[in-house]
Amino acid sequence: MLFRSLVTSAIFAAIYAFVFASLASGIGQNNWLISFALLWSLAFLSILGYVYGRRLKRAFKGETGTIKWFDPSKGYGFLIRDNGGDLFVHLRSVKTEDRRKLRENTRVKFTVEETEKGPQAENIKII
Repeated sequence: MLFRSLVTSAIFAAIYAFVFASLASGIGQNNWLISFALLWSLAFLSILGYVYGRRLKRAFKGETGTIKWFDPSKGYGFLIRDNGGDLFVHLRSVKTEDRRKLRENTRVKFTVEETEKGPQAENIKII
């Protein structure tokens, strides 16, 4: 992800620096490099902020609830949200250190992801 941000921002910065250099008359080689460096750093920071900002937003956008029932042999169950309603829980969505501890009436923190079958609890962690 970091490499992709570096490459994408370098491409955008090169395009903007070229346009800036062609529009500005009498720009020297050093000025072109300075404008490229400034534009690259701005593009890199904005792309990096966009990518990792979405991850941080998802990480902090958690809800709480209680496990209604969970069958580890089947690998799924349901939980009751504090906001109301039930959500499907799959074993792969539970943190590995919490998989053996997941029982009925256990308090959990999770995020809600929209899947093709409807909303589902993800990143489930016992609190």
